[in-house]
Amino acid sequence: MKSTRRFAAGAMAILMAASMAAVASPSTAVASESSSAASSAAASSAASESSGNKLFRFATSTEPTTLDPTKGNSVADNEVQRAITEGLVRTIDGEINPACAEKWEVSDDQLTYTFHLRDGLKWSDGKDLTSKDFLYAFQRLIAPETASPYAWICSTAGIQNADDCMSGAKKPEELGVTAPDDSTVVITLSNPTPYFLSLLGSSTVFCPVRQDVVEQYGTDFAATADKNVYSGPFVLSSSENQVLVYEKNPNYWNPDAVHFDRVEENIVADASTQLAMYESGDLDYVSIPLEQTQNYIDSDEHGSYENGNDDFMYINSGSEDQPLLQDANFRLALNYAIDHENYIALATDDVYKAATTFVLPEVSGTNGKTYGEQYGDKLHAFPKNGDADKAKEYLKKAMDAAGITDPSSIVLNVTCTDNQDEKKIIEVVQQMWAETLGIDVEIKQITYAEKYSTVYPQHDYEVGYGGWSPDYSDPYTYLELFRGDNPNNYSNYHNDEYDKKLATTVTETDPDKRLATLAECENMLLDDGAVVPLQFREQHYLMKKNVTGIKFSLGAVNFDWCFGDITA
Repeated sequence: MKSTRRFAAGAMAILMAASMAAVASPSTAVASESSSAASSAAASSAASESSGNKLFRFATSTEPTTLDPTKGNSVADNEVQRAITEGLVRTIDGEINPACAEKWEVSDDQLTYTFHLRDGLKWSDGKDLTSKDFLYAFQRLIAPETASPYAWICSTAGIQNADDCMSGAKKPEELGVTAPDDSTVVITLSNPTPYFLSLLGSSTVFCPVRQDVVEQYGTDFAATADKNVYSGPFVLSSSENQVLVYEKNPNYWNPDAVHFDRVEENIVADASTQLAMYESGDLDYVSIPLEQTQNYIDSDEHGSYENGNDDFMYINSGSEDQPLLQDANFRLALNYAIDHENYIALATDDVYKAATTFVLPEVSGTNGKTYGEQYGDKLHAFPKNGDADKAKEYLKKAMDAAGITDPSSIVLNVTCTDNQDEKKIIEVVQQMWAETLGIDVEIKQITYAEKYSTVYPQHDYEVGYGGWSPDYSDPYTYLELFRGDNPNNYSNYHNDEYDKKLATTVTETDPDKRLATLAECENMLLDDGAVVPLQFREQHYLMKKNVTGIKFSLGAVNFDWCFGDITA
């Protein structure tokens, strides 16, 4: 999942904030935005405290790309839906918990999952929530006319006929999901998928959707908080004025697990402003900006977690604007020109971990070990300190093939969002490529929404910063990003041999053989320079000491606040 990033990631996950416009000195701009945002937060806090309710306040850097549960495509989207939707199961801190389904059975061949819904499930408006709402959600997700950016996850989950339904060769009704009665959902897989339940419980695109509400609002469905109904622990009561307001869902099946009466997600573009709001008492949780992290390490309110975000440079391998990117030699030159150790110090203030391979080492391997423990020393990692000589050799090969004699004539456009931390990261990469290779590197900034709604999906870029947070704990969640037919193949990468080898891991029943093949696939990507690995992210944060029950994890949900509490 796209990280925001999550990470989203997945995000997920990506650093997603809009830098403040240069219309005043930085200190003046921050003070002005902080004062406005803090005033709104303080007024809300005072109102909540006077009523004795438990209010939890935090901030994010950008609005979700959508409030439609079927169309979310990042960790940020997933985390919003995590609060207002409820799936058949719910993955919490890596464990699969019953949710709308109180129990389920799995057939001996691991292909058929039969879920039994709880009695008395209700939507937030009091209407019955039935298996038909799940059936409609799955069929809406897979239908080509819905244009869900995450429809492909049905194929990843192994659901029968998913590929044919996405292509239009079969109707959505032929997807391997049925509702034989109002309290039963049956999902049939085309092949055993060991991570199926984990994926089902962490990706909110599988949550129920009410057909009558979708049809009532049409294209305006979920455009605002009042144009939807909710199945999760919270309802979204407002999405106006850069604040998402969540309140307890009176019809949630497990009300005793919900302790916050109200949650406010403040959308504040500048990370320093968020930190100022926390310090003034207007937030209960805040992510610490990279450049400020070392200042808070010793605070008793400081914490950190590995959020699973794997950050890298997408390379548009099919770029027509910069044909050199179609040459593996040029892509390898970009990789060998990165001094990862120096990069981590300059770009992240030594907060993140250098990534010289692509797949997150912490995802699951076999026999209780991680992928990194089993295959870390067998991967074709790029040198931690780079290799300037090798970078120049690869560059010369690419230039000779293209008939180019002067590297300074090469102009490479690098796309990133208008987030201050992200721009800093890209400027470090820009400097390394310019100094080592002698090429001209230009930075193009866009919004987070533009990145994942148009620019990357339409391959309208040359090289771009991004990331991925695992939808499930398995190397495949990263490696399928480079499958030729994957809609999230923003790299425009096509390698028939890679696709064939990766496809064998879907049907391989021997876990060790499957993992070995996945490692071979990663080496193919690295040898082809298909991606420029940068870092594995660790998120540092501050949280008030009276806040409890917040969960942090790798994957599609990094910051899971739904069942948190505030103590006296």
